[in-house]
Amino acid sequence: MIDLAEAPPPAAPRGLRAGAPARPVRVLCVTPSGPDGKGGIDRLYLYLREGGRLAEQDGVAVHYLASRGEAQGAGWIAAFPGRALAFAAALARFRPDLVHINFATGGSLVRKRVLAALARRAGCPVVLHFHGQFPVDGIARRDLSGRLFLSLCRAADRVIALGEVSRERFVAQAGVAPERLRVVPNGIPDFAAPLRLPKIAAAPGRPVRILFAGEVGTRKGVPVLIEALARLGRQGAWTCTVAGNGAVEACAAQARAAGLAERVHFTGWIPSGEVHRLMIEADIVVLPSEAENMPLSLIEGACAGAALVATPVAETRAVVRDGLNGVIVERDANSVARALAGLIDDPARLGRMQAASRHLYAQHFTLEALAERLRAVYAEVARPG
Repeated sequence: MIDLAEAPPPAAPRGLRAGAPARPVRVLCVTPSGPDGKGGIDRLYLYLREGGRLAEQDGVAVHYLASRGEAQGAGWIAAFPGRALAFAAALARFRPDLVHINFATGGSLVRKRVLAALARRAGCPVVLHFHGQFPVDGIARRDLSGRLFLSLCRAADRVIALGEVSRERFVAQAGVAPERLRVVPNGIPDFAAPLRLPKIAAAPGRPVRILFAGEVGTRKGVPVLIEALARLGRQGAWTCTVAGNGAVEACAAQARAAGLAERVHFTGWIPSGEVHRLMIEADIVVLPSEAENMPLSLIEGACAGAALVATPVAETRAVVRDGLNGVIVERDANSVARALAGLIDDPARLGRMQAASRHLYAQHFTLEALAERLRAVYAEVARPG
């Protein structure tokens, strides 16, 4: 058994406070919904704020602004003029040294293109931080989304990609010069220490716990997961929790129809603290998604020492090392079922993958590493004060 509570902690990145400038670099950071947002982008910055990262003692003063706010669906169109005015007022009042714009695709492209133009007009450098699915088809067709994406890239002093797959796409398909690109993987706080691995050894005989955490619906593959679980049937001892908002009732009905009502539990939306509790309890975290960038749920699973099962989309392979800490699967029920059965039936292999996940998190995906990488980008771009 590996007891990570007794192991020496991983070496931390160089302290942010060392060498901080006399005046903090002022950063106007734009996220979709603000501190109470339920999406992954807002959650990243909530973690940074709660962890005291990117603070004035680190040589950075960050002012946060929501570009969409609480508006839902197409409601952002009516709300956005007010958000743009608030952004312009923040430029004038806060006088940032740079603007850090986090964006995805869809309506986010329109909003962020307007804000980037306002920042440029104010003479403020722009850092673009891309969290969405790369619009390969839109760029090829030069449709509205593709043109907006390319225009945004041209407006940036630096473009942040979450991993090497995205970086290569920015160069090859969006024409972004390599010297303007930086790779900054997502990072999260260590919510799982101390942690005893393998988990299943602590409670022999209990069912293997499978967890899905994210938007419930087709895009992230919940119907595929339920079909896979139905194919497992009574094979092995397992339970599954599906945590997240979205098409909860439709997917719960599918599970009931498949005879899985006693094995599959749906929570609906729950706060991040409750998600973390489920991650710590989980033996396997699964994400059979059709489109991602670098999913926080997989990084959270790695932090919590879970084996990972996921599809090979975008930066997933950076978090799920096939055969080491998890299994890369095709997005079909047979592939997912085989991967889950292979872990359920082999506790020793499951335990090795759990330990490898935890080690991978400590090496690459800590909150400290995220903050250090962002501060390095800020130092490159900030205009002289």
